[in-house]
Amino acid sequence: MTLTPPPVTGIALQASTGQAGVALQNGTPTFLTWNVPNDGQLHRFYVVSSLDVTVAETGGNVQVSFTLPDGSAGTFAQHGPNLAVSTNRSGPLGATVQPGSTVTIRQSTALTAGTAQMWADLWGE
Repeated sequence: MTLTPPPVTGIALQASTGQAGVALQNGTPTFLTWNVPNDGQLHRFYVVSSLDVTVAETGGNVQVSFTLPDGSAGTFAQHGPNLAVSTNRSGPLGATVQPGSTVTIRQSTALTAGTAQMWADLWGE
């Protein structure tokens, strides 16, 4: 599966799950992280992903969060929990962040039943 970046000048792939993707787990792992350059400039990031649910889920919420240098944070859902068997596409979702911020894609609730595989790319400038 090939994901293409949003049409933004200067954007580059910062992190990816790669062709193998990642399996959702009975836990809350971090899948991707980008440490935004601390260069005095605002930066934009975008996340594009697909989640293939092959056995109906209980739990399994995937979210994108960003932490600003002052410790404040923002979060938005990438894929919701409790999904039926399906292929779910999301993106591009993103935000503008301050220099020195950290962007993270993680599973925020444990997958206590079901099976799902996610492929994700984190683009930033």
